[in-house]
Amino acid sequence: MSAIIEMTDVRKTYATGTVEVDALRGVSLRIEQGEYVAVAGPSGSGKSTLMHIIGCLDLPTSGDYVLAGGRVTELSETHLADIRNRRIGFVFQQFNLLPSMTACRNVELPLAYAGVPPAERRARAEEALARVGLSDRLKHRPGELSGGQQQRVAVARALVTDPALILADEPTGNLDSTASADVLALLDELHGVGRTIVLITHEADVARRADRSVLIRDGQLAS
Repeated sequence: MSAIIEMTDVRKTYATGTVEVDALRGVSLRIEQGEYVAVAGPSGSGKSTLMHIIGCLDLPTSGDYVLAGGRVTELSETHLADIRNRRIGFVFQQFNLLPSMTACRNVELPLAYAGVPPAERRARAEEALARVGLSDRLKHRPGELSGGQQQRVAVARALVTDPALILADEPTGNLDSTASADVLALLDELHGVGRTIVLITHEADVARRADRSVLIRDGQLAS
């Protein structure tokens, strides 16, 4: 099995005025292709910083990060944006859907950025929405959907580019228990067909859904 994520001694330091804050302090992490891994930890532990680096939304101050065989720390911002669009599917706590667009148009967006022709975009978006059980909600806008349905639209958007990695950041944080169970069951299903999933969470019961859980505390992996 080949690694999709290889981090070696990754550190991230933020400067706040004259004070430097070490958000990550030497994180080394390897995740194999097809794994389902939860990164758990309390607020302020470094989870969000680690998520931003895994998702190529930020670069480490030092250390090495290899994603799917490519050294991220050597890439330009243009290449990083391309990786975010094509190789990583994001599912965020806040859904991040555009309120003026239908579910189908929201799911099409990453394909539009990638230059996929309109007819193919539409077909792939409809297929992704069908996969998450929302074939009957294609023309609904986010305000016409429940929180659980909005998160399923976000999962469909994450899937539509056929990414190497699905990165879910507190995906159940804004959902009730029923909707949370639905979204976690969907992630289980995606993992079951071979998707690599990294789940960021502060909830122990959510972390237990993964095959493997790593704990981050004070910017370091504790287990």
